[in-house]
Amino acid sequence: MKQYQIGAVAKLTGLTVHNLRVWEKRHSAVDTQRTDSGHRVYSEEALERLKLLKRCVDNGMSISSVAALRDDELREIIAETGQTNQSRPADAVNVALVATDWFDKVQHRLDDKVHWGLIQQYESLTQLRDSSLGSQVDLLVLNLPSITAAEVKPLGQLIKQINARTTLLAYRYARQQDVIYFRTLGVSTLKSPLDHAEVAAIIERKFGEPTKDQNVLPVRQAPPRKFNDELLQKAASVSSSIDCECPQHLAEIIQGLTAFEHYSAQCESKDKAGEDLHRHIHLRTGQARAVMEELLQSVLQQEGIDLSLIRL
Repeated sequence: MKQYQIGAVAKLTGLTVHNLRVWEKRHSAVDTQRTDSGHRVYSEEALERLKLLKRCVDNGMSISSVAALRDDELREIIAETGQTNQSRPADAVNVALVATDWFDKVQHRLDDKVHWGLIQQYESLTQLRDSSLGSQVDLLVLNLPSITAAEVKPLGQLIKQINARTTLLAYRYARQQDVIYFRTLGVSTLKSPLDHAEVAAIIERKFGEPTKDQNVLPVRQAPPRKFNDELLQKAASVSSSIDCECPQHLAEIIQGLTAFEHYSAQCESKDKAGEDLHRHIHLRTGQARAVMEELLQSVLQQEGIDLSLIRL
């Protein structure tokens, strides 16, 4: 009986090696054997079953809902849907991963909430650059131990070139000004070590099934202030060596956001929905204020301005 190694099965089914391993390990979707040298091999029956499973997934079913079905049941589903093409469902999420050995844990949390499409795994940024992505990338996840100054612009260009709907960048070491640059590109930045529940929550908000409470964020505290009122007044009074008025304008924006943040915390509501909404507004305002504070901090560092030396 003919046997196929995992690379050949990936080409014959259109699934990635990552998908094949997850479907076998987590969902027990197909039985495989091992050679004497320990390599995973697939029988012809396993190959045909994987093709059926992929057809069902392409037609809108989640792998968790069909993995345990018999082959004849899978054929019935395909016949009932009347779809025999390999086109991707509108809500399928295509993913490109770089050095993310932890993504399985995040994916497992979301199997019932996100319809996963093609998942492509790369060992490095170089491998990602050299690849020809065969489909639109909805979610790009980059896991980098460090980001040097020389790597920032090329990485930014790569992110813009791929143009994923959502990009998550996990890092351990990076300059704050570079982190802010990636945020200006719309990238969600996360400092390692990661909280898998937090990563899953970000992805669910972007791609999960909508719920009545989806627009209300979990109750959290807004980030603490980096600049008190006196420091903001000092920042608003300085002029930089390049005649840039950014410190002044940023300080004014932060002052306004801080005032509204305080106001939103005091708002009274008639019902629970109103309370949730105002809590959401308060949190979002605090997050916006924190982003502007980071920008002000970067400008002050760039210009060599020490607010502690300034007298009002």
